[in-house]
Order: sequence, then structure tokens, then C-alpha cells
Amino acid sequence: MTLTRRTGRGLTAAAVLVGLAVASAGFAAVPAVALTSVPASVPAAAPAAAPPVPVNLTAAGPFADSFRQSPALNTAPLRGLNVGLDQRQQGSARTVSWTRTSGRWDTSVAPDSSYVQVSTPDQPNRLVFTTGISAVMLGAPVIADTGGTYTVSTVVDPVVGDTSSGDWASLVLSRSHRANGYVTSGDVDLGLTVTSAGKLALFHGGGGETPFWQGSVAPADRYAVSVKVSTGPDKAVTLTVNGTAFTVTGPGSVNRWPSSAFLYLGAYLSGPGELTTFGDGNGTGVNVSRIDAAATAGAKPFVDTFDGAPAGGDDGLNDDLSARQPTLVSANYTAVSGTKGLAATPPAGSVRVNSPAAPDALSFPQGTAAVRLNKPATADLSGSYTVHARLTPAVGRTSGTDAATLLVSNASGATGAVDTDDVALGLRLQADGALTLYQGGTPLPLLSAAVPAGSGTHDVALTLAGGAARQAVVTVDGTTVFAGQTPVALPRDGYLHLGAQRSTPGTVTTADDLRVSMLGGLDYYGYFDVMDPDEHNQSVDHSSELFPWTNMNNFIGQDLSDPRYAGFLDYCRPASCVIDVSMQVATATPNWPVSKPNPDAPAALAGLATRVGGNLDKLSAIYTLDEPYYHAFDAGQVQTQVNQVRDAFPGKMLAYTTDTAHLTSPVPSGVDLIGFDDYCPGRGTLEQELAALQGALASPDQHLVMFPESFSQGLGACGPFSDAQIAANNADYRAIAAQHPRVIYLQNFRWLNSQQGTAQPLTTQRQRAIGTAVINATPTPAASGVGIYRPGDRSVSENSHNDVFLGASGTSALFTDADDVPLTGHWNGPGTDTIGVYHRATSTFVLSKADGSTSTYRYGNTGDLPVVGDWSGTGRTTVGVYRPGDQTFYLSDDNANPTYSLKFGNPGWTPLVGNWSGSGRTTIGAYDPTTRTFYLRDTNTPGGQADHTFQYGNTGDIPIKGDWDGTGTDTVGVYRPGDRSFYGSSKEGTLTVYGTRFGNWGDQPLVGNWG
Repeated sequence: MTLTRRTGRGLTAAAVLVGLAVASAGFAAVPAVALTSVPASVPAAAPAAAPPVPVNLTAAGPFADSFRQSPALNTAPLRGLNVGLDQRQQGSARTVSWTRTSGRWDTSVAPDSSYVQVSTPDQPNRLVFTTGISAVMLGAPVIADTGGTYTVSTVVDPVVGDTSSGDWASLVLSRSHRANGYVTSGDVDLGLTVTSAGKLALFHGGGGETPFWQGSVAPADRYAVSVKVSTGPDKAVTLTVNGTAFTVTGPGSVNRWPSSAFLYLGAYLSGPGELTTFGDGNGTGVNVSRIDAAATAGAKPFVDTFDGAPAGGDDGLNDDLSARQPTLVSANYTAVSGTKGLAATPPAGSVRVNSPAAPDALSFPQGTAAVRLNKPATADLSGSYTVHARLTPAVGRTSGTDAATLLVSNASGATGAVDTDDVALGLRLQADGALTLYQGGTPLPLLSAAVPAGSGTHDVALTLAGGAARQAVVTVDGTTVFAGQTPVALPRDGYLHLGAQRSTPGTVTTADDLRVSMLGGLDYYGYFDVMDPDEHNQSVDHSSELFPWTNMNNFIGQDLSDPRYAGFLDYCRPASCVIDVSMQVATATPNWPVSKPNPDAPAALAGLATRVGGNLDKLSAIYTLDEPYYHAFDAGQVQTQVNQVRDAFPGKMLAYTTDTAHLTSPVPSGVDLIGFDDYCPGRGTLEQELAALQGALASPDQHLVMFPESFSQGLGACGPFSDAQIAANNADYRAIAAQHPRVIYLQNFRWLNSQQGTAQPLTTQRQRAIGTAVINATPTPAASGVGIYRPGDRSVSENSHNDVFLGASGTSALFTDADDVPLTGHWNGPGTDTIGVYHRATSTFVLSKADGSTSTYRYGNTGDLPVVGDWSGTGRTTVGVYRPGDQTFYLSDDNANPTYSLKFGNPGWTPLVGNWSGSGRTTIGAYDPTTRTFYLRDTNTPGGQADHTFQYGNTGDIPIKGDWDGTGTDTVGVYRPGDRSFYGSSKEGTLTVYGTRFGNWGDQPLVGNWG
């Protein structure tokens, strides 16, 4: 995969070649690869085209579902829940389906469809709960209007025909679209119960069974209920039941009520034959003042409301991500300096989410700083992407030069400064309304250089068309301030930053309502074939078992007219399910695997779309015929098939998979997700196959899906593989995805039955861990970037992992002598690595901090070689030395006294330390330059032998180490002075997974986490 970058100041740039095949593990010599230089000049632009069309990411409006429909439509298995939505729903920008959830505290598995029905013969035009405990979720979040409130109203009969029972109906508001809908669960923001006797109670998650408020009204056959929620500082809830109003203030554990929450309606019925209904039967069902019609309209959008944990009070940047992000896709952030120069972590408290001073927002309370979204915004098949945010440059003030920034950077490790070389497009918005638009540090002309300061809060959107089109549109408060070509090409995958530039002490800058049309990186995780009618899983829908760690699953071979599984879409969360249309587009022949196009495909697809009906918003993607070239389709037939599916399901992503024999066969246009399956070939082969497939893509804006193995039996070359080996394969797939931001979906093959977790415990454990991290956007280690120290001018330069020049220090006062040794580490604790130096003459370490100050430690003897690491897993890098004379490491946890003294290695070997085991502890190692052999230890215990011994590199290489693919484990690499190239290996040196050329001859290599 070839990635390009901008050329740095005085630094020779080159293309990256990733996934280089190397020799066998016995002798893993890095091939001398010819690296293609990046042109010094900007390539000519494509002919001028129309500016890209911004995506409407903020569509919203009122919503009402009357539940009015004929009882004749209430048939098994759909039971009318999502039937006829276009007839019974009004007010919103689109129809919105309901999802069946468990409604329980102890399981996410929802009961069968008979539990919840719409319009039964005895209860027409109502939502009816027929048995036990269950709930349904509305598939679009309720959101506050411009006044900061939202209202939900309905008519409820908690127990039909009873006015004395303690059984109840519930109305739950939860930020989480993955909740079960039980009123006292921890993920409930606000829950209401109404008993048949008129008892009322309000709950907030974490309070257990104890409500924070109780009240009552006179018993009645039905209760007209309205809940109005204020998201302001008053924390007011206005509850009106049968005309009686109660004004309630939220409990102390609530900072503010969330501005966005999903609505769950549920029932708790303890007796047989009891019913709960919602709706009056005459057209009043459930009404919502405003819903977000964009967030869950498809699988691609990303939204962050910044509604933090209700108690607030901490920095909160990566707290509660999957709850405050209502979309299928979640992502995390890194706090960065927001200033030019080398990477540095900003001071603690510089970036906060949902703080008491700036609730339900991202805030910058201490001055200049920024945050980076750690997945790139990415162009879809339109060739463009849109990012949106609501910016307040100076809270409470509409004058002055304090500014908020919204920018897209070429670099995965940028500092977030708006006016640096790495910025593809960045807007600086001042408190007084003045605007500056930057590209590569240079201001661009604007149609308007300022907007009215107004309230001080502004809606800002950037739309970028990547590649040679060089087109962008920038709007502020709906006014277009830039539309046209930019001087330099824009990235198809760009890293979004929000930031503040403060000039007035005490100014607080905020950002809110971040929205992106599509993100790259690993967004989706699930399984191929979680339910089909064959013998593998007896037509059982296993998605509920997998729900805790998946967000997109593929249903293969279903026929929605078959009652065995026609109702499965009712259980899908919004935009989370993939359906297969192979039965509609192809017909089998006696000569398997040959198939032929179905001449009636358009009609069959139209029929399928009709049967999907109101559940259309549950579909994330449509899976076209699996491996069509293998089934003897030609390129024209494949393209026709795709066009037919596109016509039947406009606006949905399409997925296509080929076989390894046809990796370079034409990939059809109009397909969003492209994949191939090859089981257990090894990471090196997978990397090569992925590169071959990328070369055949019809568009550079198509994305990639891969298929990790879930078991070995009967699966190609996997036959002899153990459960542990399959689990390790899954880790390789995750690492590949980390290296390739266009790999956005891992679809494990397959989930056969409920015993799979027991039969394959290690693989399932690994898949569960990967999927949970994807869903929760768990922060993962940043992949290492490279850099150089230039002795000639005593400067340091850094390069991002995706090969974009980040910045240079200029002449650094840290370095004073010709034989100084440059170092990198996070000297004050977890965060971005900064520079240090070891002065050989005085055996002194000088370590620079993020704020520019330094710490000095005298440690070791003359002739010692410096090493630095986190020897005890404390999260802080400390010093050590290696004494060549007796081959002994002296490692210090306090930068003063040896904590570990370990003899290891032979004369002439070079010390190399790293987190080889992934435990978070840096352990010792050594490199024998004579044989090009690495010897690595997983512990710092005395007297041990090498745990890993292997060859890697060529004669004359300099050993280095780094976390090359963001797995949290260091692996070795080499720097080749002859061509100024860095190479990083996979574990045991069997494969080169990272390569770049950076710097000039005579430079010394550096590797670090630049953020």
C-alpha cells in the first residue's frame, strides 16, 4: 500500500511500502526495496469540477407514531411492529423503525415477537405488550430543540382492565442505543414508571430500585403522559399525567440531562394474560418534539454529543463514548498541544468533556490546546466527506481574537495547530466573527472574511473532495465562505482536530455536536452468517449472543417470506444488519459452483425491498452475490448485478467479496465495501492479497472488509491450526486493520452455534476483546512514528506514522556535544513522547517535558550506553544504562538508583529494550550486528535466557524498536543509513509491516509515540 506525504523542511520524503515479504523466519533479511520519492512540486490539478455537495448531517424534526393500522397486518412473526410505518408515522424527515429489546436488567436477549405487537384485534391502533417484561427502542434519538428542551408524550394503560396493580409501563430515556430498556439499569438517564394504580416514579441510572422522585394521580383506565426535559442548569423535568403537572429537579448525581437520548417504551407484567398498551386507539400513539433524523439514518455517520457521564467533574475526554455517540460508529480522541513544533501532551485539564463550567460540551479551559479524532474522516463513493461542529470561541463573549479551530490534517499524529504544514484545510473562527482558512500554513482567500458574532456560537462545516479534484466547501452558520479548488490536493482520509487558540486569560472555548459523514479505521465488527436456513445453525438467530461485542452482522441466505426467520430485522439495532441478496440476483445450475444471473432480478430485489419495509433503516449494507467470478459471472454481469441492487436499495452501502483467484479481476463500481477471503495463509500473504485487491478497485474511495477465521475445522488451510493459532490470526487481522485506515470492517467467518464459544474459547475471547474495543471505542496504543536527530544543526524532526512530516525543533539547546545520544520517552507519565539526551562525557540524562522544562539526572559511568523504558509498568519512562564491559543492564525506576541489574548479551552486542511481551513493562534485549540477530527477554529477572531469538535486517543496519501497528507490543526494526530507510517488523521478525524513508545522510534515527 503506497501512502504519500508532504515533504518536510530539508527532509527527503519518500513513499511508504508496507507489508514487504521477507525471507523465512530463519533469516528474515529486509529486502532492499526501491522507494519512490514524492515529487517536490504539487501535481497538476484535475480539470475544475463543481464543489462537493455537503452532506446534511443535522436533519431533525418532530416525530409521531399513531400506531394506527389494521389488525389484519398483525401477523407472525412481524406482529405489526414495523409494518406500514409510512402510513402511521408523521412529522419527521423519515420513517423510524422500532427495535425489540429485552426490557430486562439481566439479559440483552429479547423475547419472541408475540411479546410486543401493534394493533391487535382486541386493542386496535395501539402498541401492545402481551406478556412478562420487554421493551422497544425508537431507532432515532430524541434531541433538544433550540430552547434546550424535548418532550415525549403518549397515552398508556399499564394493565388493561386493572386500576389497582403495582405492575407498570415504563418510558426510558438513555443516551445508549445499546441499552436493554429496563428502567433502573445503570445506562438509564431518566426513567418513568406508571402503575395501573396511578403511582409514579422517576429513576436515574445507578440509583438501583430507589427512585429519586415519587408521586401519584388518581387511578384511571388510561394515563395521558407528557415528559418535558430541560437540558439546562435547572435540570427540570416537567411530568404531566392526566392534566396534573409535577415539576421535578434532577438528583445531585445529574449535572445536566443529556441533549440526546434514545426512547424505550416497556412493560413489567407479573400476571398471565395481562396487557400493557401505549396509544389511545384513536390516532394518538407516541409523540416526540424533535428527533435526530441523521445520526441513525445509515451506518456511515459519526456523531458525538459530548454529553458526558452525568456526574461530570473530570476531564472526561474518552468517557462514556459509546453512550454519548448515538451512531453505529464510535471513536476516541487524543489531546494534543494545538501549537506548532514537536509533539507534546498539553497540561492536565486543558481539554475537558462535560465539566461543571461547560456541561455537555468539549471545552478548552486553560488556553491553547486541541484534540484529534483518532479515526480519519474518509471519502465515500461521492468522493468527498463533510465534518460539522458547533464552535464557541469565547464562552460569554463576542469580541476579541480568541479563536476556535476546526481542521483536517494529512497527518495521523499532528499537533492540531491550524496553521502548520500538515493541515489540509483548517478554519480559525474568532470570538468577534473573523475567519481565516488555512492550507499547509498558508491563508486562503474567502468569500467572506467574517460572520456576524451573533450569540457567539457558530455552526461550522467543512466538505472536502479528496485527491486531484482539490475541491472544498466551507460554511459558517449556513453561509458559504469558501467554495472552490484549493492549491494543494486534499486527503481522502483526513484527521479531524478541534481546538482553541487563546489570547485572553480566563477564556473558555467550547465545541459541541461533532458530526462526520463517514470515518475510516476499524468501525464495524461482526460475523458472516449469524443465521441461515441450513444445518449449521438450525435457522437460529445468534446475533443476540454476539450483541455484546458486535455492531454489524451479516445474515446469509434468508428469505423474508419464510416465517422461520422473517422477523429477525425487528431485533436489529439501527443500521446494524447486513442482508444477502444472492437468492435474488443469481440462480444455481446443476454444474456447481456455476451460477447464472437471474433474469428476474429487478423484480426479485423489489420484492425483497418491500418485505424489508419499515425495517429499511436497520440495514447497514446489502451483500451482493458472494464471489461472483468464482460462480462464473463475467465482469459485465457482476456490474449489472451491482447496479440492480443499487437501484433496489438506494442510499445503502453495498458489499462485495471476491475469491483469491480473482483478486485482480475488475471490481464493480458502485460498491462501498470490498473484501476477499483466504483462510489461514499468514499475515504476509494477507498483506500481499490486500494490496492486489486495492490495485483493482474501481474507485480509490471504496473501502475494505476482511474475514478473520472463527474456527479451523473444514476451513481451507486452517485444518491443522489450534484454537490458540486461530486466536493469534485474529490479532493479525486487527493489526492489519490498524495499518490500513481503509479497512473498516472485520467480519468473522462464521458463528455456527451457541457452543462455538465453548469449542473455541481462545478465539472467542480474542474476538470478544477486539469487538468490545471497537464498539466502545476503547483507546488503543498509537502506532509509532519515526524521526531523526541531525547532529549538524542539533535539531530534531518528527514524521507521523502515516508518513506526513510533523515538524522540527530547530537548533535544540538540549544537545551540546558531538557524541550526544538522542532519546525519546514519556518522562512524566502516559502521553506523547518527548525528546531527551544522554551526554556521554558526564553520564547525564537531560529529559525535556511537554511544557519545555527539563529534568537532569546523573546516572551511570563513563562508557555506558543509555537505555530508557518503563521498567515496572508505571506508565512513566525512566533511565538506565548498559555497561558493555560486563554486558550488564542497570535499570532505574526513580532515575537515581538501580532497580534491576541484569547481565545479558556478549561483547560487541548492541542493547535494545522494548515492551516485547505487550505487558506494558519494558524489558531487555540485545542485537548482534555480526549475525544480524536479535535476542529479546520478556522479563527483567536475573539469569534468564532469551525468550525470542531471530534474524532481521542487513549488515550495517542500526537496530530500532517500535509499536509499528498499534497493537500495544513493541517489535524490532532497523534503520538503514545507506538509504535513510526505516523498517519495522512483525513479532519474531517474520514480516516487514512498516517502511519509510525519512531524513538525510548523517542523521540519527528516532522512534516515538508522537501522539
